[in-house]
Amino acid sequence: MKTSKIKLLLLPLAITLTLISCGGGGGNDPEVNVTPPVVTPPDTTTPSLPDVAAYQLADTATVLAEATAQLENLSIDEFFQQSFLITSQRDIEAQIGDGLFDGLDANSIELNNISDEYAEQSSALYGKILELLNSYDRNALTQNQQISFDVYKADLEAKIEWITFQDFSYPATYGFFGWPGSTETFFTQVFTFSNKAQAEIYLALLNQITRRFAQIGDLLNARKASGIIEPKITLDFSQGRVAAMANASSATATSYYQAFNAQLSELANISDIEKSELRQILVLTIQQRVVPAYQALAQQMASLSNEAPANIGFGQFEGGQEFYEFTLRNYTSSELSAEQIHQLGLSELARIHSEMNTLFEQLGYPLDESLNQLYTRVDNDAELIPAGQVKSVYEDLITQAYTELPALFEVLPQQEVIVVGGTSGGYYIAGSDDGSRPGAFYANTSQDSPYTTMPTLAYHEAVPGHHMQIALANELDLPLFRQKANFTSFIEGWGLYAERLAKDSGWYAQDPYGDLGRLQFEAMRAARLVIDTGIHSKGWSYNQADQFHIDNVGFNGAIARYSVWPGQATAYMTGMLKILELRQRAQEQLADKYDIKEFHSAVIGNGSMPLNVLEQVVDNYIANTLAQ
Repeated sequence: MKTSKIKLLLLPLAITLTLISCGGGGGNDPEVNVTPPVVTPPDTTTPSLPDVAAYQLADTATVLAEATAQLENLSIDEFFQQSFLITSQRDIEAQIGDGLFDGLDANSIELNNISDEYAEQSSALYGKILELLNSYDRNALTQNQQISFDVYKADLEAKIEWITFQDFSYPATYGFFGWPGSTETFFTQVFTFSNKAQAEIYLALLNQITRRFAQIGDLLNARKASGIIEPKITLDFSQGRVAAMANASSATATSYYQAFNAQLSELANISDIEKSELRQILVLTIQQRVVPAYQALAQQMASLSNEAPANIGFGQFEGGQEFYEFTLRNYTSSELSAEQIHQLGLSELARIHSEMNTLFEQLGYPLDESLNQLYTRVDNDAELIPAGQVKSVYEDLITQAYTELPALFEVLPQQEVIVVGGTSGGYYIAGSDDGSRPGAFYANTSQDSPYTTMPTLAYHEAVPGHHMQIALANELDLPLFRQKANFTSFIEGWGLYAERLAKDSGWYAQDPYGDLGRLQFEAMRAARLVIDTGIHSKGWSYNQADQFHIDNVGFNGAIARYSVWPGQATAYMTGMLKILELRQRAQEQLADKYDIKEFHSAVIGNGSMPLNVLEQVVDNYIANTLAQ
């Protein structure tokens, strides 16, 4: 799924937080058709909530002039800090996700403005900052400042280009890929409050959800006017998710109430009377704002479904191929074409299948069976973990991994990582800067689970994967923007590299079933290269893509996800291969001076960055080591 740190998720997605999604599970969201609900006006006999005014967009020329005045005649380090603070002030939800409540007040705070007009103003601001950045003489900077310069430039350029392609999005798509799901995630998993004032900020923002969902409706209309409507197969399911909240049996049955109440109940610094008053406001807000907002959007989406295309893939839209080529450049930090990425996936699958077959033969399995049949054998022979024990098994895997980390890393993050069980999982949400919320690996604990893929999922999402890299980045002595940077090819490449590192470090030496689970997940990431390009560049159908996944991975693919989030799925394998390439380079050039702990410090000791910048960082590390 950075993206506060659900870092997500840059501008292409609806997420302004930092949630990192592995997509580890293989199951697809089924197509759901839900009858549009009847809108029921709020009960006018109950107390009314404060009205929410329309957003007032500041004059863009004034915004740029004020930014320029604040950024002129600064040292490069001061420029990095001040310019990032200016742009951060436009993302209040990220500040809250980081636990930064100073200066925030319930009477004036607003949810992020998600309109196209606001995004275009942000683009103009990024452009001005980029112009000022380029006025500095890069050659006069220190080596570390040059890396910061390159990372910042790449980040600003990517944000500007995403906004150029803003019409190519599905605003109301399901999960945290769209605005309804990312809004719910913000309120139910990211917003952590520790006192009454912060709880009141939560309620003030929740009161604005009608305006947020009206903006989602406006975005749907704008996309439609541009000729882009989410394909029917995912739009119907997305609409079903929205309608489910619209049809909630009661306010207390919603995730909004349950998440708020769970936090509130734990606070000792709020009296029972105050808690009761806050709950009453929460119920009214859900009844008068949340449910009607979901109802209106569900109706609009149901109507839009009648015009939705049957085919998936952005290549079907005018300008869609250019957009897709941009997503590939962005997510892979490379100039690889769709065809090159497609062929790379096929090549990697051949390698992985060969490694699988070696283990299948060792276990005495017949190689003339399909992958689905072979992995059914693996799951049957591996231990089946009861649902009630899944969370503790993940915790044990992470604890054991921690004992191995000192042999591989010079510095470990101070922030802890916890396992959060629930009905879904396979993703990581970074902790808050203030320490009130630890890093969290969300795992599906609602059903019995074969042990097969549990180790590799724990290593990818927690340690030495996402938590290791993201929590450490937050603790580094780097410019703030580098602590918060979110380059998908780096982050997901590191997550997949962490899985391979576990193999290379002997963690699977006595565990063929866990190793086969690792290989199955690696095959899934290789298949994504083929499927993503197949959908968006070659015109593959949903069923064609799914059948390829079944044949080459052994289970149904997350085709819906790949269809609504173009390019992102290509970041994992391309990122891992680049890190492995750089590791091999360091080993060959440094010979007996090579130390894997120092290599890892070079890779994740500088924050997230584009892979071409990472290559320069590693080359610097090699040169500096040879010079010692």
